Amino acid sequence: MTTISHVRGCLPSTMVDFGKALDTGTTEFTKQVGNMSTAVDKTTANWKGAASSAATAGKISQRLTGTRIDEIVTAVADYYKTYGGRLDATRTAVLKIVDQSAPAAGMKVADDGTVTAPKYPGVPGDIIAQLMQNKLDGQASWLQTQLQELLEEFGEGEDQAATSIKSGVTALATLKDTPTGPMPDLAPIPPPVSPDGKYRIGDPKEPFLKHDDTFIYNSKDGNFSDWLAKQKWQAKLLGGEYVKSDFDDATALYRHYWDNNGKKMEFDYDEAYREDKNIRNSVDSEVNRAAMAADYFARTGNTNFKITGDPNTVAGKNYPATENWQKAIGGHQQWSHANVRVEGNRVTMDVTVEAQDYYDFDKGKSDIGTGAKDNENGRFTEIGWAKPFETHGTITRTVSWDVGQPPSSGVVAETSNPDRNPGREDRSDGRGDGDDGRMPDNDRNTGGARPK
Repeated sequence: MTTISHVRGCLPSTMVDFGKALDTGTTEFTKQVGNMSTAVDKTTANWKGAASSAATAGKISQRLTGTRIDEIVTAVADYYKTYGGRLDATRTAVLKIVDQSAPAAGMKVADDGTVTAPKYPGVPGDIIAQLMQNKLDGQASWLQTQLQELLEEFGEGEDQAATSIKSGVTALATLKDTPTGPMPDLAPIPPPVSPDGKYRIGDPKEPFLKHDDTFIYNSKDGNFSDWLAKQKWQAKLLGGEYVKSDFDDATALYRHYWDNNGKKMEFDYDEAYREDKNIRNSVDSEVNRAAMAADYFARTGNTNFKITGDPNTVAGKNYPATENWQKAIGGHQQWSHANVRVEGNRVTMDVTVEAQDYYDFDKGKSDIGTGAKDNENGRFTEIGWAKPFETHGTITRTVSWDVGQPPSSGVVAETSNPDRNPGREDRSDGRGDGDDGRMPDNDRNTGGARPK
């Protein structure tokens, strides 16, 4: 287990600079190709170097051009540079808490990262004293969580660095007799990952969206009863469009189902955020999770970076509360990505929350609002009259906070609203919800327009 003492022992003044050590070992390194691992071992005895020298690695590479050895040397230099930088940034963040934040609040930090709050003066039964003590204990718990996450990251970083450098040493030993032979396997350098394992530094990576078809498209023949059912459901659609203007999103997607082209369609996720409290909670929670990840990366030395997250399912307690959005998207997949910048002690994150869904009907299920069986509409898929399709929507927010103090769960502070889609917005006062009875057009790029 990585401890405070362990991290204290890795101060830059006591770290071995890889570039200098590698430069010193150049003569032996290039002379004894047959015993290449020995020279590398000399530089890896204290592998926690804060940085590596790409220029020095380049010198060796030039001498060994035409062999695989130059590629291995450069790879090992990259291991030192990457892991050395990460560990040094993590160590700095740990010591900032231990040497500054905790002592300033009168708190004690144990070697394993446990943080203990001071005792607030007062007599037993003193309500004010108890409240203040609870506040201090909460602050100590918050610092302890941050500290232990950093210690865990430091320990994992050590393991990754040791494994990576060892793979380089092993590769050099493999090439000692056949320097032009096949390239040995080297350990990849994984991108930094947040403590919960769900966010990593990098460009947005759209997750896979599963198509859970329980009715197979155009797999059966239709009949007169199906034709009658079609008239019934399309009459309901027209009635919903002209009478139930608060169902504008649900009817727009249902009409696109009848467009029967399977084209991907966009819905207004910002409107869903404003109209549905459960969707709002799920978006706020996702923004909070992304902010916590961004704050962690900021605390470990990153200043201008992108993050991308894994998907989660919006269901259960966050299943849409309004009938319109239950029918439009129901349970759906959600993920986020963000651009983050750190200026001084301030973190600013432009985060986009993405919603993904597959609009179809599930065999054996029923509509929550009306109790109508999904089998009735799923039948239209089976006979090839209506086609399921993917849907998506986005919300972008700008959130800012001081390093180490990301917004708490369910609270999104200092946000900017995204551009609205004028053709699909409901009235802010809720009256008419659709331009005084006139049905708003759907986005012209995402399927058929709704009738006037």
